[in-house]
Amino acid sequence: MKCLFILIPLSVALVSCAHVISREYVDVAEKNIPFKELQQNTDAYLHKMFIFGGIIAETKITGAGSEIEVVHTPLDRFGNITDRDFSEGRFIIMTTKYLDPLIYRNSRDITFAGILNGTRKQLLGDIEYVYPVFDAKEIYLWKEEKYYLYPYGYPYWYDPFYYPPVYYPYYRFWYRPYLSY
Repeated sequence: MKCLFILIPLSVALVSCAHVISREYVDVAEKNIPFKELQQNTDAYLHKMFIFGGIIAETKITGAGSEIEVVHTPLDRFGNITDRDFSEGRFIIMTTKYLDPLIYRNSRDITFAGILNGTRKQLLGDIEYVYPVFDAKEIYLWKEEKYYLYPYGYPYWYDPFYYPPVYYPYYRFWYRPYLSY
């Protein structure tokens, strides 16, 4: 019975630290090649597996499936995006699945495992940009974080028993002088 109390928290801790991409792809993916190097020398890394992530710029539906343009961002060892304000370029993910552009929309975070198939030249604003193109094997779309504002900018619930009515007039001036009652 004592072992059960040790094994359950340990198993939860180990599972919570797993990579977002399946183990089979993590094991065969190239890990020590920076995105900038891959972008400059794409031919040397053709048909190799990579795990990258970023912020979706655009999702298009094509006759062959879906195409996602992604702004590259660095990942940690679990596949989480570490810095949304840093990028080494853009890339395109191709998949035969239909991915709804409303769900896979602009500014969503994404991590994927895919095989590098080559490059494609496309206009990015006024310049011709060379995109590395990946054939997706697994895609992980991150949940959107929602932020809620507390009423009056104060996140704590008022407890009438913490400040008894005797102290209430003084509480107003000492602890929250900026509120008007």
